[in-house]
Amino acid sequence: MNSKVIGGMLILGTILTMGVWMVLDVDTSDMAPSAKMTALIAEKDKVEIMSILNVFGVISMFTGLYFLTRTLKSDDTVSNTLSEIGGLLLLLCVPVWAILVGSDISALEMAKEHGPESGTIIVAASTAFQTAAILMVIGKILLGISLILLKKYKGIVGVLFVITAGSAFIDMIAQPTSDIFGIIGWLGMFLTVLITGILTTLQKEDSAKA
Repeated sequence: MNSKVIGGMLILGTILTMGVWMVLDVDTSDMAPSAKMTALIAEKDKVEIMSILNVFGVISMFTGLYFLTRTLKSDDTVSNTLSEIGGLLLLLCVPVWAILVGSDISALEMAKEHGPESGTIIVAASTAFQTAAILMVIGKILLGISLILLKKYKGIVGVLFVITAGSAFIDMIAQPTSDIFGIIGWLGMFLTVLITGILTTLQKEDSAKA
């Protein structure tokens, strides 16, 4: 696939996920499902806009990352294997994350038709899809190692993927009291995807696989 298309998908995906989240976020972190449902109803219009844009964002971002892994074919067997596995994990994230970020719309519709209790059930059930974050983290670590082995973008982007995804993994598993791992991990991964999108867009087509 054309490198400018891949880069555009990564840039658009980052804007529609991280950018929209920064502008329209309704803070429901650490809320019980019932409390979260109440907060979503109170900000119904904002939540619906955010969820729709987020769905398109995660589809664009993860699909773009998958196509990026497809451009990493080389004579290095280890790199090829890592990029293949990483790409498949990132591709699996597409439907799971789309369901996760779009679940708020379904919850609001159920609450409208059958009452807040019905919406709360969907909110509670959607938390199961948060395990998709593990797929994303492992996929990005493998992609990062592949980029390092190929010295693509001088290996700097690959190092950033490994560091940020590794920090996110620590934040999920160890749940440290400090927010530093979460900030470096989650915010850092989105910024790294944005940087990758910009570099890929600027990349000359004849060196797309270099």
